[in-house]
Amino acid sequence: MRSTTTLAALCAVTALALTACGSDGDKGGEAGKSGQSVSASSKATAPTKAPGSELEKLTGPQIANKAMKAMKSATSLTTDLDGIVDGGSMKYHMSSDSKGECAGKVSMGADGGVELIKTGGLVYMKFDRAFWKSQGGEDGAAAAEAIGERWTKSKASGADAKDFTAFCDSDAMLAGFEAGPNLARKGETTTVDGKPAITLTETDGDETYTTYVATEGKPYILKMVIKGGKEPGTVTFGDFDKPVDAKAPTGDIVDLDAL
Repeated sequence: MRSTTTLAALCAVTALALTACGSDGDKGGEAGKSGQSVSASSKATAPTKAPGSELEKLTGPQIANKAMKAMKSATSLTTDLDGIVDGGSMKYHMSSDSKGECAGKVSMGADGGVELIKTGGLVYMKFDRAFWKSQGGEDGAAAAEAIGERWTKSKASGADAKDFTAFCDSDAMLAGFEAGPNLARKGETTTVDGKPAITLTETDGDETYTTYVATEGKPYILKMVIKGGKEPGTVTFGDFDKPVDAKAPTGDIVDLDAL
């Protein structure tokens, strides 16, 4: 079922995007990818200088290490992805925190999409009709007819829910942001959504990875872009350490555990 395989791939995209971007002790080392695909919702403007940024005095690998550590320390964040994942187009917007609360939406092109809210021990999902039909066969058609676009709920610990709730824990999603050797090249300063940033680039075969690291406040990763290869796209991060608005929906809700 593409709903689970692509979501697993998306988790790998966001969590492992810069796995090899740092090194022990903030010292530069060798090789590794610097960014993975994912949402062109943030545009970088023409280069501008961030005054007095200590980050700019460091080497590319040192900046990457600091960015990795900052990302790991975030208690919450919002992730936006727009790219190719597991061979299909995907758009993704999710706010999540270290307590496992989340709210957002995943769109898988012709295969439909799902809105997702997890709060407490319950997960609420609202699938569109295109999603149900993409499951194929009589079961998909029956679900589209019986459930339609109503909200569903189930225990977050349930087997069917785990593929979706994996994106609700920001700590788990950021687990791949580990320090490690790399050949990150420091580039120009610029802005991402008005925030001063410095660019890091790496190449791997026909793929080029560009990462934008904030030069004011904590050196969070603001955006990652991959060009070339099989999974091009853009991912942006924001709303660091802000509360996640995960409120249970109201109205006509289908209890999947009771079916």
